[in-house]
Amino acid sequence: MKPYSSPKEGAGITQLAECQLPKLNVAGSIPVTRSIILLAAVLLLYSSLLTASTSSQQNYWLEVSGDGVLGTSYTMDEISLLQQLKNADRRALIPLVRLLVASGRINDAEIWMENRGKIIPVTRRDLGIALSWYGRFDLYNVISIDIGIPPDIENDAYASTLTAILHMGWMNTSQDGCFHPDLLVGYNDLELLSNDFFPAAFHWERNWIGMKSLDSLFVAGSRERAIDER
Repeated sequence: MKPYSSPKEGAGITQLAECQLPKLNVAGSIPVTRSIILLAAVLLLYSSLLTASTSSQQNYWLEVSGDGVLGTSYTMDEISLLQQLKNADRRALIPLVRLLVASGRINDAEIWMENRGKIIPVTRRDLGIALSWYGRFDLYNVISIDIGIPPDIENDAYASTLTAILHMGWMNTSQDGCFHPDLLVGYNDLELLSNDFFPAAFHWERNWIGMKSLDSLFVAGSRERAIDER
């Protein structure tokens, strides 16, 4: 791909995704060890899906998640629960974890419990939207090219943009040819971008990343390239 053009000052990922989240330290970040207690908690939650939940179990999950009320108003679908969490309503955490465990997404459930709903993990779709901003000057040349859109994002508002990002090699599809927009971004996704977007000293060890941290990596990389171009 051609040399990356440093973007002008403007909205970052946080503004694009309309998330208001606490900062996560990128520099010197260390891996988060999943404790046996956390794993046992997730397994206990899975077990509670197979049997009638007791009042004490519900109180336990509320205590683990922080604050909030587990009530009928939070029997929503995943998209609605995620939006509640993006709006800083942590009462949606336990219902979301229940949904994730019930659908077999144990790893995602562990990540949400790990950060207690305070940090929103970045999905592949979130990453694609971020790249549509930070790589927008390069995308101008390919956005209008007729490229096959992955079947699972054909109806997505960002379908053309995400497909152009795939064409640039900034992201990959899976072996089934799908984009999988709801999967959480992991180390391999970040490593694919390290040479073009992130600082030379890029280092990340967690298998997930929050929105603020990802935004910080993009901004730091943009500043580093701007200095190099002087």
